[in-house]
Amino acid sequence: MLQQLSVLERPTTILTIENYASFNRQVREIEDGSLIVYTGGFPAAGVVEFLAKVLTAVAAEVPFLHWGDVDAGGVRIFRYLEENLPRGPRPHLMTKDLAEKSGQPADADPSLASIARSDSALRELADWLAFGSDVRHLEQEALDPERPWADVTAS
Repeated sequence: MLQQLSVLERPTTILTIENYASFNRQVREIEDGSLIVYTGGFPAAGVVEFLAKVLTAVAAEVPFLHWGDVDAGGVRIFRYLEENLPRGPRPHLMTKDLAEKSGQPADADPSLASIARSDSALRELADWLAFGSDVRHLEQEALDPERPWADVTAS
């Protein structure tokens, strides 16, 4: 059915969400005209194919964001989206500041070094998670959903 997909209205943003509980809260609590897509953790090939189709169907001016955990898995999912879609997302609620404020203590994970040295929008976060002191991980469901406007206007 992917061939029959069409976007009838221009969304205000496209937001992918890694966690099911966060996805449910976002779509129930925030009504802002965004197209919200649940990735199911690490996105399956069908999800990536769907997102590629959506991203080519909407104007490039429509912001594309991703909300995931601030940990090694979340950074890897974000990077996978960056590398496998026509345009990469910007992070939504995925910051060092939020992790320092609301996250749990964790060990640095040097396996993120390649992302820290890449052109990823999360390279600075990956660097902190890989080599920082006082590293903290943040599960996205620990945060309340927010409109992505702040992320869009900050870029």
